[in-house]
Amino acid sequence: MATRTPAHTASADTRHSYVTHLAEDGIDRRFIQQQVGHDCDSSTAIYTHVSDDFMNTALSKALAPAFAGV
Repeated sequence: MATRTPAHTASADTRHSYVTHLAEDGIDRRFIQQQVGHDCDSSTAIYTHVSDDFMNTALSKALAPAFAGV
């Protein structure tokens, strides 16, 4: 017997894309967590697949103060 996701339910791929786009757009993590109905932030992190460019930019911003006086 084949299984089918109900029409009103988002697929896992759709949820992953939604969470990733919100994260890359700088939306508050707590808001995202509530949007997808997770109790823990760590559960939400599993859905987030940000791009390498996003990660590199975020890391550069985080490290910039440490290298400002160099």
